[in-house]
Amino acid sequence: MHRWFDFSIALRLPATLISLILLTVMVSGPAISAAAVPVVVAVDTSRSLSRAELASMVSNVNDILAGLPPDTPVGLLAFDDAPQWIVDASGTSGATKSALADLTPAGNFTLLNDALFTGARDLPNGGVILLLTDGRDENSATTVEDVAELCRTHHVRIVAVGTGRRVDEKAMRRLSLLTDGAYLGHTAGIDTATVTQAIDEATRATAAELEAARLAQATSEPIEVHTVTAPQPLQEINTTPWWLLPLLLVLIVAVLVTLVMLWLWRRPVQAGSSEPREWETDPDVVPEAPFTESDAAKEPTVDLFTAPPMDESADELVLDPSAFERLPFDGDIDTTSILDEQHIISVVEPGKEIRSFRLRHDRAFAVGRAPGVNTLTLESKALSSQHFKVVPHEGGFAVVDLDSTNGTLVNGRRVRAHHLEAGDTIQAGEVEFEFKVILRSLM
Repeated sequence: MHRWFDFSIALRLPATLISLILLTVMVSGPAISAAAVPVVVAVDTSRSLSRAELASMVSNVNDILAGLPPDTPVGLLAFDDAPQWIVDASGTSGATKSALADLTPAGNFTLLNDALFTGARDLPNGGVILLLTDGRDENSATTVEDVAELCRTHHVRIVAVGTGRRVDEKAMRRLSLLTDGAYLGHTAGIDTATVTQAIDEATRATAAELEAARLAQATSEPIEVHTVTAPQPLQEINTTPWWLLPLLLVLIVAVLVTLVMLWLWRRPVQAGSSEPREWETDPDVVPEAPFTESDAAKEPTVDLFTAPPMDESADELVLDPSAFERLPFDGDIDTTSILDEQHIISVVEPGKEIRSFRLRHDRAFAVGRAPGVNTLTLESKALSSQHFKVVPHEGGFAVVDLDSTNGTLVNGRRVRAHHLEAGDTIQAGEVEFEFKVILRSLM
């Protein structure tokens, strides 16, 4: 007995040692250095910055890049009407400096949030975004909350520097706080050494965060170890207990009896029993009217494709021909009023009164959060800046989703474009829109 026990222990020892060695190698792997964390320069090239302001900003960025470690990956992301990678995140400092010299003001909007979302999305393994802008976002499909959530997931920090004539410092501070970064103020009041130090601190914090995540993942992964155990003596095969079959029979009989009792209990109710119903004894119970054969006769059966057959046994109704003659009347009636269809969209916002708007056949009805570009501007955070449009279509109207973040639903189903019928309900975020068709007299 003792000899077999010693032999099994001897077999387990090599496997245990191998497990410890593998775990040590995984945990003590190469650490992530701050120099390996990429730095992306996000530059606002919209027309909100003059050519001179953009040139001054480029000169400051060149001095900042000169202070980074030589092997730091550096990328360049420009944004105006749309974000655009000039140099990808794995580029070099030299390539970024060369590309900065070619930047010029362009576009009509500043898609700040979309640019930061794009930069964080393309940094899945962490990084630092050096943001140079006036902090004013225009026409972005994403929000600050979307950017902050993606930055936390991908371990991305934003170091923000204000530039331009009017800087929205509140928005810049919010971006940096939500991403554990830093807002350093306007370029006119800071030097390049301050920006370089802030980037260095951000890259070190990101590297430490990535290293902690790597160690946590390495220690949490199970290591499969095959051990040899002593053979167990054969045991007798357990047979089914003798009492199991009678118990199953009793359960089956009980279920059958229960079903029969339920059927017998429901039968008097279906046959119209004279026994008192629940609502006759309990005044709080509201009775549900039973569906009888007479109700079935009243319920019309409509085929969507063919007309219902004529009931030949029905009595024909014969009217006196005088019933179709027009009766004389006093007074003059010029014409019969002509009715015209009018298309209405009603807005139902939580906590507000219902508002209705008339749709026109010569223009679209746009809905979103951005002022100045929508027919109807709403403050709901769940709406995109331009969420959807209701456009004239084939004599009626259709709803078209404008690539919104949360989508547009018609009668509970998400759609890209949908021809509207009277009574359709459009859902956009927390707001509902009801499409109606009413008749109005033209004369």
